Amino acid sequence: MPTAHYQRVRSFMERVGQDTPRSPTIPDAATRLLRAKLILEETMETLHALGVSVQLSAGNGEVIGYHDVALRVTDQVDLTGVVDGCADISVVAIGTLIAFGVDDEEVLEEVDQSNLR
Repeated sequence: MPTAHYQRVRSFMERVGQDTPRSPTIPDAATRLLRAKLILEETMETLHALGVSVQLSAGNGEVIGYHDVALRVTDQVDLTGVVDGCADISVVAIGTLIAFGVDDEEVLEEVDQSNLR
């Protein structure tokens, strides 16, 4: 059974015309790209609010991996932005589960139990 948050996100996604499959599936490339962009956008906004800048080290056109990203702490923290960003990350993460047709409650319970072990 999905959580209330999941159900609200699903309702929003349906209102804006996004697919919300009821069983596990692999979405098309356009949907996967949309989910990736939303996750990255909200993550970057949250990092900025946390007072963390993101720096990419390759400037020569070379493709770099996420391990090559440098994070630097700044003194500019925006508490309201942190709260908003965390909530937005939750929405896009749950939306990604929905796009893949996966309910959240069992998954979150398992992760919580694993973390507590």
